[in-house]
Amino acid sequence: MSPLLPDERRWDLIRGTTGLLYLFLLLPLFVVVLVSFNPTQYPTFPPDGFSLTWYEAFLTSDRLLGALWNSLVVAAGSAVVAGVVGLVSALGFVRREFEYKNVLSSLLFLPMLISPVVIGVALTAFLTDVGMEKNYIFLILGHSTLVLPYVFVTVRAQLFGFDRSMEEAALTLGANELETFVEVTLPTIAPGLGAGMLLAFVISFGEFTATQFWVQPQTVTAPIEIYTMVRTSLTPKINAMATILMVITVGIPLLLDVLLGKELILKSA
Repeated sequence: MSPLLPDERRWDLIRGTTGLLYLFLLLPLFVVVLVSFNPTQYPTFPPDGFSLTWYEAFLTSDRLLGALWNSLVVAAGSAVVAGVVGLVSALGFVRREFEYKNVLSSLLFLPMLISPVVIGVALTAFLTDVGMEKNYIFLILGHSTLVLPYVFVTVRAQLFGFDRSMEEAALTLGANELETFVEVTLPTIAPGLGAGMLLAFVISFGEFTATQFWVQPQTVTAPIEIYTMVRTSLTPKINAMATILMVITVGIPLLLDVLLGKELILKSA
């Protein structure tokens, strides 16, 4: 029985459908970027001209720059906390056997499954009950809870493919366990750890749903500020700020990929 379409036509159909899907997803982002350069007060598409007016307005706004700085601080702090906890957790779950191991491992994935609204309300109630004020530490703990599963799963996957004979060789040659971990284990699993922390940073940087329960006026993040501006005063500065957020979100992973790629090439040389 012959197929309905030749193989070449089927692949053309798949490529065309994929291209239309990407166009549907990315076209609104391109529109936001183009409109951010519009010189007029009211956004029009296509733009009436080209101007950096709204980027200048963004860079001179202490409120918007403060929100962007808050997002960067919280995202970096959350990536570090999730990286440390995720690394230790992955090592424990891969290298040790203990009761209810599978159940506890599944519990670590709950932040990926439960609605951020539920996590936001629950964590707010818990941290408030223990007397913690809503500050940077509050935000970092909350975001670390949300992004921890992503670090855990990437590091655990790296450890599953790890050749432990390298550790045994280091121990045989006189290195202690700490030296073996720092000199052998950590560099080997560094790509998985780095990928997990990078993913944690990006997710934390753009997190909105749960964050709205955790912020105070002095710790407002960029997504919260954009949402507030959309509700209160629709200004083209929103498009400029959204464009800058997209550049940071996409640019940091690309930059690290280039830098790590060069480092790997130099090491192999």
